[in-house]
Amino acid sequence: MNNLPNTHGAPPLLVDRLEAARLLGVSPGTIDNLRLRGELPSVKLLSRRLYDIADLRRFIDARKEITE
Repeated sequence: MNNLPNTHGAPPLLVDRLEAARLLGVSPGTIDNLRLRGELPSVKLLSRRLYDIADLRRFIDARKEITE
């Protein structure tokens, strides 16, 4: 898992595009497309583009449907 160093055993706050893709079950290219379309925010830290776990959850929640 490629994420920021984690010294306290807590889950990461930010993940890279490969981990974001794995968590959402999509390809890394889909993550890029979602970011470029403004559907998935990202954070640029130095030379790395990272994704907030909370934003990934909001992305999922916004697309949930309840069917009867």
